[in-house]
Amino acid sequence: MYTNSREEEVKLLKRLWNRQPTTCPKCGRAQLVYLHRKAKKSDCDWKCPDCGEIYRTINMLKDLPNS
Repeated sequence: MYTNSREEEVKLLKRLWNRQPTTCPKCGRAQLVYLHRKAKKSDCDWKCPDCGEIYRTINMLKDLPNS
C-alpha cells in the first residue's frame, strides 16, 4: 500500500481513475502523470516524475486489505 490505511488507498485510486490531479503519496513533491503517456496504452498506470514511483492501479486494487 502507498498510504496509511485502506480508506486513504481507496481515495487515491478514485482520484487516479477520475483523472484528478494527484500528488505523489510517496514523495509529496510532484503530481502523478500517465506512465504510458506517449503510447496512450492505459490510463491505469501512473508515475511520479520526481521520485520515479510507479502506481499500477489494478494491482493496488487487488492488494487492498479486506478491512
